[in-house]
Amino acid sequence: MKNRGLLHIIILLNITFSFGRGYIWPINSSRYLSSTFGEFRPGHFHSGIDVKTNYRTGYPVFAVENGYIWRIRTSPFGYGKAIYLKLDDGNLAVYGHLDEFNDPLRALVKAEQLIQRRYSTDQYFHENEIRVSKGDTLAFSGDTGTKHPHLHFELRDTANRPINPLNTNLKIDDSTIPTIKNLALVPIDNRSRINGLPTIQIFEVVYLGEKIFTVTDTINVHGKIGVEIKTYDTVKGIPNKYPPYGIKMFVDDSLFFQVQYDTFDFNETRLVYLDRDFQLNKNGFGHFNRLWMYNSLRTFDFYSNSPCDGVLELADGQHQILIEVYDRNFNTSTLSFLLYSGSQFSPALEKYGPTRNGYLLVFIAGLSDSIAVSTDWIHKDGSFQRTAVIDSVRTDNIRTYVHISLANYLKGDVLQVSLRSKPRKQTKTYFFNPFPEDHSDDSYPDISFIHNPHTFLCKAAFSDPPETAPKLFLQSPSSFSEFRAHPLTPLTYISDPLPIALLDKVFSLEWRYNRTPENILHLPVNFSLIVPEIPQTVTSKDSVFTVAFAKNSVYDSLLTWIVKKQPFPGNLKELISDIYMIYPVEQPLNKNIELFFKIPVGEYDVEEIGVYHYDDGEWNFVNNQRLSQNNLISATTNKTGAFALLKDNKPPDITNIFPGNNSRFRSKNIEYIKAIVKDDLSSIKDDTSIILTLDDRYLIAEYNGPKDSIRHKLSKPLNTGKHTITITATDRANNSSVKTSTFYIY
Repeated sequence: MKNRGLLHIIILLNITFSFGRGYIWPINSSRYLSSTFGEFRPGHFHSGIDVKTNYRTGYPVFAVENGYIWRIRTSPFGYGKAIYLKLDDGNLAVYGHLDEFNDPLRALVKAEQLIQRRYSTDQYFHENEIRVSKGDTLAFSGDTGTKHPHLHFELRDTANRPINPLNTNLKIDDSTIPTIKNLALVPIDNRSRINGLPTIQIFEVVYLGEKIFTVTDTINVHGKIGVEIKTYDTVKGIPNKYPPYGIKMFVDDSLFFQVQYDTFDFNETRLVYLDRDFQLNKNGFGHFNRLWMYNSLRTFDFYSNSPCDGVLELADGQHQILIEVYDRNFNTSTLSFLLYSGSQFSPALEKYGPTRNGYLLVFIAGLSDSIAVSTDWIHKDGSFQRTAVIDSVRTDNIRTYVHISLANYLKGDVLQVSLRSKPRKQTKTYFFNPFPEDHSDDSYPDISFIHNPHTFLCKAAFSDPPETAPKLFLQSPSSFSEFRAHPLTPLTYISDPLPIALLDKVFSLEWRYNRTPENILHLPVNFSLIVPEIPQTVTSKDSVFTVAFAKNSVYDSLLTWIVKKQPFPGNLKELISDIYMIYPVEQPLNKNIELFFKIPVGEYDVEEIGVYHYDDGEWNFVNNQRLSQNNLISATTNKTGAFALLKDNKPPDITNIFPGNNSRFRSKNIEYIKAIVKDDLSSIKDDTSIILTLDDRYLIAEYNGPKDSIRHKLSKPLNTGKHTITITATDRANNSSVKTSTFYIY
């Protein structure tokens, strides 16, 4: 691997000369970036670079090369005010979030806005109709369509595919290596185990110096495993964190996987949820780069140089894993660690219970296992209390007998027993509650499900530690199947992976735990198996709520289920339906699903009713399409989670009008008319929902959706005397507000 540095230089030269050599930097504010190419955005990859503008607007924006204006667009959202410049080399340069266009372009846009009588416009121009030269000022930087000032700049090739602008002669100064924070290992099928568990495992990464990182944990794996890392790049003196330009994974010194963020197709941008682990991010662990592929990614450009899909299925023994993370200047960090592959050490508990003077445990293990035993008394939260005293450990051919003294036992202690197989370097941990109290019906565990990419698990969380590991049973019309449970903590157990095909037929599950007496939690379930090729609908038990999965709505086979939930905090007076939870919430959708709600009996102001999604602690409007023939309201979404019908009868708020009511100004001190227009529930749809007049004369209100603001730039000074601003705003529920402000020019 000593020639990797030379390979990086060759790749760099080839990419640079392929994508252009003569561009100028698009703005003179700085050469610092707040975002770079290929970053994660909800539902898509970032398709360009964001150049910092020092928290200000108004920097001149330049033509990076000779060409012609192909398109000008203005919008309250997305790119805001944007210019699309066709370059003479065939590429397309896009400039977004502009504050204002240059004078000739501004005149064209204003004329179109007056014709359309709205702020949003989209104009196309013929070749050579508006020619520009390299270095010409096209516009001025701003914050339209976004919250913070910056210039969004992107390059697209002749097929309208975004290409990394830093693959041209446009460069930034960066000599800092990327940081690697965590390693995650993901079970890919039902046989997969990571340190004996069928769950995703996250490991801390330690920096050793000399650009080398490592994992100090001993990691044992079995079956198919996916590798993922949490990593970011920085530039000295800049607080922003950027994704890497590329990652390579070597297994036993051979290249096994590679991803490099050079170009992609807009039709594939939704694959950001597969490139970065949606599940870990949804569960609060941040963005992990996957170093293994779904089938959907095999033809994705970012992975075009990868020799295989990255899924590990290692032969028995020790394996060296080396992961290189590099930025666009090929500053490189290396994560090096070992994986031990082989059959999992899984001793079976044959017998346990109190004796006359202690507590006896009997385990059955393999003949080849030489076992070391350690024991501790711990609190039920997992915290160490004291070392437990072992009276004796005895081993025959296959059994290990462990006798624990109760001399230092205190009421409430949980016994933790760890058996280590010396030849396999694997440890199996058990928890025991030697003297469990009688459990009443109200002490049943909380049950939840974990839907990994290719596996499905059931989790039980107890309020008091069970006597020992509980068991899970699934009941279908033709079977009653038992599944083992693994302890995560003294209170939490996770099942072996459950066959997804079987769960589609299962109508109940049972958790059985404790012996004196045995407790049984019986839980009816209603799973539906969604496969990519077949459209399917799922309806709640009360028939009020239906979800329609179109063909290819899911990336892979997905188990889904609907649960009616208790009301969440906030907006309770607007809630007019039950809340329906679509599970799983930790797996992404490939395409939109359609939701249908029956309109509650007695609700007549239907236009005020909408479908809402609960996310990040608030209700967000989805849609309010009325299907009157079926008395339904429908909406499309690309999310699962909590949905309900809410009724919005509160009009938008119009505040901070400038010039303010009864204020007095000199004409030269008023350049813009401004206001804040905000609706907290159904929201403002677009610029047509806001009407601005000055002295009864219609004005184009420039609406910035993310900032809830409007403005209008005056074309000439106002005359001396009294003037009146009137603003009318209408939300998606057709509630309207009108505010006026009268001011004086002297």
